[in-house]
Amino acid sequence: MADKAAREKNIGQRGLVLWFTGPSGSGKSTIAVRVEAELVRMGFAAYLLDGDNLRHGLNSDLGFSKEDRDENIRRIGEVANHFCEAGLVVLVAAISPFEKARQNAREKTGSENFFEIYVKASEKTRRERDPKGLYEKGIVSDSLAPYEEPKNPEIVIDTDELSIDESVAAVIRGVFERQLEYLLPKLLETAIFAAYDAGKEILEVYKRDFAVEYKQDSSPLTEADKKSNELICRRLFGYAPYIGMLAEESADDRARLSNSFCFIVDPLDGTKEFVKKNGEFTVNIALSHENRPVMGVVYAPCQNKFWYAALGYGAYALDLGRDIFRLFDQNNRIRVSEKTDGLTVMKSRSHSDGKTEALLERNRHKIKGIADFGSALKGCMIAEGQAEVYYRFGLTSEWDTCAMQCVVEEAGGIFVQGDYSEMTYNRENVLNEKGFVILNRMENKLE
Repeated sequence: MADKAAREKNIGQRGLVLWFTGPSGSGKSTIAVRVEAELVRMGFAAYLLDGDNLRHGLNSDLGFSKEDRDENIRRIGEVANHFCEAGLVVLVAAISPFEKARQNAREKTGSENFFEIYVKASEKTRRERDPKGLYEKGIVSDSLAPYEEPKNPEIVIDTDELSIDESVAAVIRGVFERQLEYLLPKLLETAIFAAYDAGKEILEVYKRDFAVEYKQDSSPLTEADKKSNELICRRLFGYAPYIGMLAEESADDRARLSNSFCFIVDPLDGTKEFVKKNGEFTVNIALSHENRPVMGVVYAPCQNKFWYAALGYGAYALDLGRDIFRLFDQNNRIRVSEKTDGLTVMKSRSHSDGKTEALLERNRHKIKGIADFGSALKGCMIAEGQAEVYYRFGLTSEWDTCAMQCVVEEAGGIFVQGDYSEMTYNRENVLNEKGFVILNRMENKLE
């Protein structure tokens, strides 16, 4: 018999039990139904076990004594565990009033696969809702049917305070935390297709005359930046509206700071190169989790080439003029070079400065060649083994570097701030004020 890990790998998700508990009328079934629908929409195999429905079938022989209620929960827990072992995300919506019975269900499944969601509301609110008429008939009240509150639930949802949408979002984010390994490929495919379609919008503008505006920092802005930004944000938000968003051409929604997940988007990296029409521009889409890059997509529309990566999956280069797209095709996997001498150094085509020139001059004895390129192409070329070193001292922003960093790191390279400290993301200050350094090996650090 295959084990749970093998089934999960085959189905492309982690088996989980989402146990919604709370008094009648608290809103647990309403939330569970919505969560199930959203998980299915996002490509997860999910199934809801509703306590009321099970009482008409599997548990039709049980009454409402404490013993029968415990047996009701025991049976539901057994079924939920089997579904979890099969690799499904199973949602249970049942009052399950007794702590001991809920703990038994947790122990059966294992805490690592069990997510207890306590849905609560005041008795006044529950009486007003009274979906089954139990309060009106005098069958249920807090005094007649005591409910033992969970001691350590993973999530507490107070439906007096939170809307249905907010409640669903809280649960989905919890699922994302438990599903990160399997969530990344789903998000990566979404980002790749969004980047490709954004590239088509960009090239449509690129092939004709276009106006150039200038932002407050004097950086150029074109119709292509705006069209690409709108398409990408719409696609990402449409698929996963529970993830924060930081995009260069969108207003900064600071709610992202309280979200452990954040999309970080540069819809057209290298607008100066776009304006010059030299083809050295990219579309960058990244995901940060707990302030670290865990997914990155860099697409060069003029080359029709992708570089992409996800945490634990490696980095890949895909030439659409030559390769067939398979997400993690090992034939397309890339690694940084092993060179420690005769180095090729990348330099920004439009953002060089005296400090960079002086550094390169001091290390001329280590350097075999210097290549000037625009946008995130420089980091991707290091990831692909075509160069070894890139120093950038000027200001950049999170959206310039996040996708590129993930590709470099998953290719075995080093990506740090200019003082060699860790680079983090989804910050309050989005500027990379210390610059950054990309190396194939730390031994190649320039002095």
